[in-house]
Amino acid sequence: MFKVFLNSFFIQSAWSFEKMQGLGFAAAIAPAINDIYKDTDRINEAMKRHTVFYNAHPYMASPILGAVIKMEEEVKEGKRDAKDIASFKENLVGPYGAIGDTFFWGSIRPFASVLGIISAIFWDLWGHLVFLVIYNIFHLWMRWFGLYKGYKLGENVVAHIKSLSLPQWVLRVRLITAGILGGVVAGVVLKGMHIAMGQTVQVYQIFLAAILAAVLVVLSAAIMRNRVSILMAIYLLFLPAFIFFIMMGIIK
Repeated sequence: MFKVFLNSFFIQSAWSFEKMQGLGFAAAIAPAINDIYKDTDRINEAMKRHTVFYNAHPYMASPILGAVIKMEEEVKEGKRDAKDIASFKENLVGPYGAIGDTFFWGSIRPFASVLGIISAIFWDLWGHLVFLVIYNIFHLWMRWFGLYKGYKLGENVVAHIKSLSLPQWVLRVRLITAGILGGVVAGVVLKGMHIAMGQTVQVYQIFLAAILAAVLVVLSAAIMRNRVSILMAIYLLFLPAFIFFIMMGIIK
């Protein structure tokens, strides 16, 4: 299983217009096929089943790999038809491609990037490490535990992945990222305004401004998701911001 895990990192190393990631998937699962089938003819037959069209998000291949290994064992024991494997893969490549792209590329990567940039401002090159650590927590989690759960649950891994509610987490992570960005921008703007006005900016003022901006971003998103007009959202959020600026001494 560990060899399959390592091979899954290279699932995109061999692309083709005809089979897309098919050859990479076959190479990833090859160690498990060799362990399951000892006969050369059966190994070749099994490998042919996997050198077909396959195209999904590379991280989301892990639960598919694990489930397919389990299904191959059942094929060997005569409990399942080999055609079920092809149907299983075909039914998942589209949905798992979309889920993986939006969750990892569209939410986790921007989230980790924002935290990495902020860390780089304060800790220089350590910001790169922060980005890599945060991003790869999610990346490696899906790589390893997706493979493990796929093998343990077989076809039922589909229900497990569904229970993770990844599309819902996409919205939450994007909202958090927007809130963090709003806080950073508020801190920078507040400091610039104080410098322009010849005043000394205090750390607590930047901190409070960042918190307010983050809260306002989250509230505005929540308000608009509840089908409140953008104009009404602006009115609802203007008053607390106005009071805050008075408290900070920006408006007198």
